[in-house]
Amino acid sequence: MIIASKERYMPVVINTLVLTKGEWYFYIHRDVYDQMVILSDRFEKPESLAELIGGSRINEETVRWFYEQTPKPLNILAPYIQLIEGTIEKDMELCCGALHVISAMINLRGFILKPPEVRKSVSFTLSIKEEYELAWESFFMSAMPYEQRDLLTLSAQRLALMMNGMSGKTDLGGAIGAIGGIARTETPVDATGVLEGYSQLREPDLAATGKGPSEKEKSATKKLLM
Repeated sequence: MIIASKERYMPVVINTLVLTKGEWYFYIHRDVYDQMVILSDRFEKPESLAELIGGSRINEETVRWFYEQTPKPLNILAPYIQLIEGTIEKDMELCCGALHVISAMINLRGFILKPPEVRKSVSFTLSIKEEYELAWESFFMSAMPYEQRDLLTLSAQRLALMMNGMSGKTDLGGAIGAIGGIARTETPVDATGVLEGYSQLREPDLAATGKGPSEKEKSATKKLLM
C-alpha cells in the first residue's frame, strides 16, 4: 500500500507507516516500507536501479521528478514508474497510485533478481487508476482526520471503564497505553521530519517494546475508534 494525500490522517490500519515531505503525507504498508529501506541501502543512485528494472524510458522526467519530490526511502521506488506503458504526468497522486498497484502485483525487492527476460515481460497500463482509487477510498474512510485526534482520549476513557469496570477502578493511563500501542506500530520516524503526535520508534526499538495489547483489546479499541 502506497497512498499520498495533502490531508493529514491518523491511520487505524495496523502496520501503516507515515512519511511526510513538503505539503504531502504518504501512508505506506510496513511490508512495502521494509522493501524500500533495503533498496535504498543497496542503491545510492536511482539510475543503477533503473537499469535493472528496465521498462520504457518515456517517463524519465517523471521518474526524476518523483525521486526529488518524495522523502526517503520512498523516492527509491521512482524507477518502477518505468514499468508503466504510456506517458504518466508529474502528478503525485497518480505516481503513488501507480506504485500502489505495482507494489501489490510484484515484490519490489525480488523483481530485480529475476532473469532479464522475465523483467522485460512485466508492464502496467494507465488503467491502474481505477484499481488504486478503490483501495485509497477504503483507506480514507477508515482513517481518522488528524484534527479529530482528541477522540482518542475519549475512546481511552471508555476503554478504561470497560477494562476496569469489575474492579471499580479507572486506569485511564493503561487504556491510553493500549491505544498508543496500536498507534506506535503505525508511524515511524521520517528522515525529512517527525510528525507531531507520532511515535519515534525505529526498527531496533520495535522488538524491545515487549508484548502489545491482546487481540481482545485491539478488537475493542478498533470498535471504539470506528
